[in-house]
Amino acid sequence: MVKYRKFKQSDIIPACKLITATYKKYNRREGSKAAINKYLNQFDPKIISQEKLEERFARATIAYVATDNKKIIGLIRGRKDRLVTLFVDGSYHKKRIGKKLAKLFEIEAKKIRGKIIKVRASIYAVPFYQKIGYKKTTGPRSFHGLKIQPMKKNLIK
Repeated sequence: MVKYRKFKQSDIIPACKLITATYKKYNRREGSKAAINKYLNQFDPKIISQEKLEERFARATIAYVATDNKKIIGLIRGRKDRLVTLFVDGSYHKKRIGKKLAKLFEIEAKKIRGKIIKVRASIYAVPFYQKIGYKKTTGPRSFHGLKIQPMKKNLIK
């Protein structure tokens, strides 16, 4: 059974594994090889110290995980105005886990007076974000060599 809870510091390494495995599987063609490796290296505990990973994850003031039998299968993190990371293990896609994580994120953002959430969506994730109410703000862009689609969602209607 899938459970949702706030992110804890002890989740960092399993979260990094989820991010890298999922990104490699679904986003490997969304940028130059060098740009993709640079992105993935940000979450590699063999390259980045535990302290640096803790600093990186601490920048997110809103963060939740989805777990199944205590294994992290989904992660969302960001700030009241920016969704930075949303990953769901591929074997759990289309099971509303990403949607539930996004809803938890939006509720928390509203509590701290967030009005708009922006996201640099991967090209793969654009249809998902559109289904949950995000709109494209421009055409696709390059962000540090990665193909992204800027999107946003108004929290106040």
